[in-house]
Amino acid sequence: MLPFISVFYLFLGATAARKGFSHRHHHAVEGRSPLFPSLAISLELVDYQLTWHDEFEYHPYSLPSSEKWVFDLGTRYPTVDAPQNWGNNEAEIYTNSPANIHVTPFGTLAITPRLSSNGTWTSARIETRRSDFAAPAGGKLYIESRLRTGCAPSDRQQGIWPAFWALGTDFRPSYSGWPNVSEWDILEVVNGLPTVYSTLHCGYAPGGPCNEYNGIGNGGVAWTGCDWHTVGFQVDRRTAAGKHMGKNTWKKETLSWYLDGKKTFEISGSRFNDSATWEAIAHKGHFLLLNVAVGGNWPGQPNATTLDGEAVQMEVDYIRVWNSY
Repeated sequence: MLPFISVFYLFLGATAARKGFSHRHHHAVEGRSPLFPSLAISLELVDYQLTWHDEFEYHPYSLPSSEKWVFDLGTRYPTVDAPQNWGNNEAEIYTNSPANIHVTPFGTLAITPRLSSNGTWTSARIETRRSDFAAPAGGKLYIESRLRTGCAPSDRQQGIWPAFWALGTDFRPSYSGWPNVSEWDILEVVNGLPTVYSTLHCGYAPGGPCNEYNGIGNGGVAWTGCDWHTVGFQVDRRTAAGKHMGKNTWKKETLSWYLDGKKTFEISGSRFNDSATWEAIAHKGHFLLLNVAVGGNWPGQPNATTLDGEAVQMEVDYIRVWNSY
C-alpha cells in the first residue's frame, strides 16, 4: 500500500471514529466494522489513490465549501437558451440558503426541500468545480458516497426526487449538449418509493444508443429510505493498456454501479457500435452533482400531502473519488 494511502486511512479512521460515536443515526454496513462505518467499502480499494473528497466536516449550519462546489440557482442555467425548470418541468427554485442546504452538527450535508406559505418550493443543487473526474487509459475511476434519503412514508413524498449523478465536462461552459456529453446517474429515488435507480444517458434524444429519454438502466433495486447506504460507481479501462492493447479494447471497458458493496449493474463498451459515443461516456472527464428536485416529468408534481423539511431531505456523509493507474 502506498504511504500516502496509509496516512489517509489514519485520517479517515479518526473521522470515521468521530462519526461513529456522534452519529447515533448512522448504521454500519452489515458484516463490516461498526467502529469505522464510513470506511466499510473504501478499505477494499487498496490499489487506488484518493484524488478528491469531501467529508463535510465543517462548521455546523455552514454552506458546503465554495472551493469544491458551485451552486445552481433559480430555475435554469444562466444562458439564454437554457431550458426552463431545469428541462424536467421541476417545480422548485434552487437556492444557496442554509434553509435548503447546510452542514449538520453531525458532519453531514443536508439538502432540504422547503415549501413556503405562498406555495413556492425551494431546494438546492450543487456541482463540483472539478470536471475532470475520469479513468485514465489502463486504469480505473471509483466514486463513492454514503447517504440516505427521506424518512417520510412514500405517500407523503410525492414529487420528491433526490439524486447523485455526473455530467460530462463538455456540458460546460455552454450548459448544452445533453445527452451527447454523457450522464451517469449513480442514485435516483422518486416519490419515496423503496427503489433506487442507476442509469446511463448518452448519444442523442429521442432514441439513440442510450434509448433516450429513458436511458439505459438497471430497472431499479431495493432501497430503504431513512437508512444509510453506500453507493459506488466505477469506470474500468484496464484493457486499454499493456498486453491487452488493441484497436477495439474499448469494447471491453466497463461501467459498474454498486450498492452497499454489491454490484447492481454493468455496461460494457461492446453494447455500443460507436467508439466516439463510448469516449464521451467512459474516457472524458465528468463533474458530480447532488440535488433534491421537487416535481418533474418522472416523479410528477407534489400534491397537498407532500411534506417538506427534514422528513424528505437527502443527507450525505461523504463523497470520495479514487483512481488507479
